Amino acid sequence: MTAERNNKAVGPAPVWRRFAAILYDSFLVLAIMFLVGFINLGIQMQIYGSEELKAMTESGQSVGGPAFYIVLFLTIFSFFAFFWSRRGQTLGMQAWKLRILSEEGNYITLQQCLVRWFIAIPSLLLGGLGIFWSLWDKEGCSWQDRLSGTRTLYIPAKK
Repeated sequence: MTAERNNKAVGPAPVWRRFAAILYDSFLVLAIMFLVGFINLGIQMQIYGSEELKAMTESGQSVGGPAFYIVLFLTIFSFFAFFWSRRGQTLGMQAWKLRILSEEGNYITLQQCLVRWFIAIPSLLLGGLGIFWSLWDKEGCSWQDRLSGTRTLYIPAKK
């Protein structure tokens, strides 16, 4: 199904809207991280007991471990992949009227989600350079758009 047929895109998403959606989604991701952290804490309490866990944290030991960080990473990726592949937009993107579609106008695949995710990390860590790139790109594409074969579009409200 072509996702774009129900919504007429004006064109590439403006940079300010992209950053507004990122800020909005970052609050949701932070809440997800807290939830995963609390679940991890509950599991660690069952394994070590509250007194030993308290002693571990007071001594500066991490109670996360590699498994916790892998689960956290996969949970955050799953959040984005679910929304991008099912609706073309996260909740932040919905609020700012943005949508991610494939170059053909369809919802994106899991593989495209994975590429977007891994490119978005350095794109943001480098001060948003990968997103600002869309200001100079002929088609208004960010790094993650260009490398994943997707487009981030501005879709105004229907009248």
